Amino acid sequence: MRTAIVAFVLAAWVAAALTPLVRALARRLGVVDRSDSYRKTDRRAVPLLGGVAVFVAFLVPIAALAVFHDNNASTLVAQSWREVAALLAGGAIALGLGIVDDVMQLPARWKLLFQVAAASVAVAGGFCVTAVSNPFGGPIFLGWLGVPVTILWFVGCMNALNLLDGLDGLAAGAGLFVAVTLLLVSAVYGNGLAMLLLACLAGAAAGFLRYNFHPASIFLGDSGSMLLGFWVAALSLLAARKAEAAVALLVPFIALGLPVFDTSLAILRRWSHKLPISAADRQHVHHKLLAMGFTHRRSVLLLYVACATLGAAALLISAGRGTLTAIVVGSLALLAFFSVRVMGTLRLNDLLDRVSQDWALGRRSAQARVAVEKTLNLIGSAPDVAAAWNACRDAFCAMGLDHAELRVLSPELAGPHPWLWSRIDGRSVAPGLDAWRVKLCLKGASRTFGVLEMAKCLHEGPVLPEAPELALRLRDQMTGRLEQLTAAQPATAGVLAIAE
Repeated sequence: MRTAIVAFVLAAWVAAALTPLVRALARRLGVVDRSDSYRKTDRRAVPLLGGVAVFVAFLVPIAALAVFHDNNASTLVAQSWREVAALLAGGAIALGLGIVDDVMQLPARWKLLFQVAAASVAVAGGFCVTAVSNPFGGPIFLGWLGVPVTILWFVGCMNALNLLDGLDGLAAGAGLFVAVTLLLVSAVYGNGLAMLLLACLAGAAAGFLRYNFHPASIFLGDSGSMLLGFWVAALSLLAARKAEAAVALLVPFIALGLPVFDTSLAILRRWSHKLPISAADRQHVHHKLLAMGFTHRRSVLLLYVACATLGAAALLISAGRGTLTAIVVGSLALLAFFSVRVMGTLRLNDLLDRVSQDWALGRRSAQARVAVEKTLNLIGSAPDVAAAWNACRDAFCAMGLDHAELRVLSPELAGPHPWLWSRIDGRSVAPGLDAWRVKLCLKGASRTFGVLEMAKCLHEGPVLPEAPELALRLRDQMTGRLEQLTAAQPATAGVLAIAE
């Protein structure tokens, strides 16, 4: 414990001394955060790259142990060189990714790729989720699924801290509370290596927080938030390594309760509103507190209280057994439900509506695909144009269309002018109505045989996502069949039309 305290003080001192230098460098290089007047709350051009100071402050105590190696802590680090190397290498990848993102705004897919790379380094270094906690029974052992679950844990933690970094001092403070909580959990289980490394992380976050608390003179940036997320993910697994399997992952999960809660709500909210998961919004927990009238400083302090409460709950679970664990988990679930209801960050009706819509849309899509597949076979064997047209009717119904029209320009194929199909009383979709319309040319290898048009009134419901693809498949099959029928018949005048 004494070495951990020294490591904490040294890391805090290095972070406090180095942060002003990093701040000046970031300002000189122009790596600053400029408000977008939508998601961000600070309208000043505040320097980024705070993660550089945090990384160096974390590294210095570990390097000092390599110099002063005549103690038990140095021996412990040397024996666990593989984990320490993975921690530093993966952290360097997360830091580098964040710096590049701070400078040039990387696309989401590239950020995800490098997050997975950092997580893979951690897995190679021995950080792996082997079992999932079950507070109401025995642990669930993962086997080979442990690797993808571990990568998901790292990516989730990195993005959770990144999304939480919306108010001055919030992400750094949350990281500090999580590190202290896990340090105490490590002390309960006698995990010396985890205590030492978590003391380094807590000290680095505390020293940086002196400049990051409201009003912040420097931000973590993506470099700092992703770095903190990576190290919290790794050290939470290390801290829980000597814990009982039943609570091994539950303790760090609860200690990370605030970022996990906020990120989960963000994912569900954007999914229910049919938005990309990476889309920014002003519906995070901290935004809601500001909207409720809390000042910037009070919002952060209130969320610190939430972090401390969750940390206390994690400590209770690590020290308690059975019934106590169930009571704590149940109480936290009620608290989370109450928070969602009070802040209105997510409506249960929106989730239920989205689930219902997706279920109905999936069923309609499957029915449409089956109907079109049958129609394609019937068109391919149709003896004439009338039979090919009649075969399309079931497909049009299954696709949810309201009107279809086909005009055959080949003089060899006689027919009415035009051939029409409509869902209701043969009526077409009026030009002034809001409708999805498509006009497809039936063009063969050497000539054009006609035009296929389809339409659906939007007030009757959404268009199937597969509708364009299915319409093209119908067009191609009809074109091929008309080409065959034209080649087999003498030239006659005729026009065929299908309308929706």
